[in-house]
Amino acid sequence: MAFVLLDYSNYIWHVLLHKLPFMWRFHLVHHTDLDLDISTAFRFHFGEMIGSVFFRGAAVLLIGASPAIVLIYEIAFEAATLFQHSNTKLPLWFEKVLNTLIVTPRMHGIHHSMVKKETDSNYSIIFSFWDRIHKTVRLNIHQQKIVTGVPAYADEKELSIGNLLKLPFKAVRKWKEDERPNDGNYNDLRN
Repeated sequence: MAFVLLDYSNYIWHVLLHKLPFMWRFHLVHHTDLDLDISTAFRFHFGEMIGSVFFRGAAVLLIGASPAIVLIYEIAFEAATLFQHSNTKLPLWFEKVLNTLIVTPRMHGIHHSMVKKETDSNYSIIFSFWDRIHKTVRLNIHQQKIVTGVPAYADEKELSIGNLLKLPFKAVRKWKEDERPNDGNYNDLRN
């Protein structure tokens, strides 16, 4: 039960990173990656990581998780993060089966879309059912149609390490809406 609750606490943390403007400043660094791949799993601002230590530490204390469960969860958390940020393209039938329980690269890839309503979905880390429970799941976008990154930060030359370190301390640019027309041809996970 502690393992499941730890995962739920990280779902909450991820939602807060997107919904609270101060926290989004730091999480924005992660989302500015224009090429979603395994390196994206390591692209976090140190400010977000420090905040995460306090939040996750408080969750461990509140839940009362044993050190062994925390260690097992952290290993699973890191493995899930690497898996979902990989650009692995699984057969759709296999992706659908996996996605009934865990977050898959296709599901998390939608979360990294330049379309705001897609970015504001699929917050789960290990178990995908948190998004279903909270109605934040979005699975109806074909992988080939996803363009990753944040539209206001789409100039690759601006995304140097130095600029990314300073990013949370500058005014956040307004999200330029980039709507994808619904042509009805999406090969989604619900089909």
